[in-house]
Amino acid sequence: MVGIMEWKAEKGRRVRVERDWLLGLPCQRATVPVREGMRERTRLRRVARGARELVRRGVRRVLTQAEFPCWEALEEAGLRSVETEAFCQMLAPALALAALRCRDRRPEQAAVLLSGTGVSPALFRAAEQLCSQVRDLVVDAGEEGEELAAWLRAEFGAAVRPPDRVEADVTLCFGPSAAEGETVFRLYGPIPDLAGFLPAIRGKTLPSGLDRLPLLALLWEEGRISQEQLNVLPPNTKLLT
Repeated sequence: MVGIMEWKAEKGRRVRVERDWLLGLPCQRATVPVREGMRERTRLRRVARGARELVRRGVRRVLTQAEFPCWEALEEAGLRSVETEAFCQMLAPALALAALRCRDRRPEQAAVLLSGTGVSPALFRAAEQLCSQVRDLVVDAGEEGEELAAWLRAEFGAAVRPPDRVEADVTLCFGPSAAEGETVFRLYGPIPDLAGFLPAIRGKTLPSGLDRLPLLALLWEEGRISQEQLNVLPPNTKLLT
């Protein structure tokens, strides 16, 4: 079960932990009362108390506000964040197309580079989806990348170029890479870099106060949203949540 750790500006000392629902998902919500001028040590102690109670109730992963400053206390209690890497890599084709739209670049006139230490399932799916939409697709993933490029040419007649011959408009990195491009997405690790672009659900607002990327990753992982329901918004888009 997933948990929510939040703090509220209110009086009192008691940390409340209650069963709740999050967009159809059952969860346990821990609410920590805080007030202006509260000592950091007191706040940490209350967060730790709420974290221990979440664990006691079977929670192992937790959602928080963006840039939550007390993750060390959560981890010491045995809680971890919702991983976002697989979700971001699933979004790779949509991210590439959104970046091109943002630059008024038509896909059939653009080059997209896929970079990785090998051909992962996510990189393969991105290549398969993008190869018929862009002018040039570049796969930089060692020998496996060369094999994928040959397969894409044979299967789709795709224009797949060697990594050293094309300047990419958009680069999608599925692992550590020094690859460059006008817009670079680093879709790996605990905090993927989406270059300021914002995933969103079409026609739906998210609950306020929660870091949106882990929340969306959780909803996708649990089958509450599909790839087709997602949209990618350009940097500096003002959101209600």
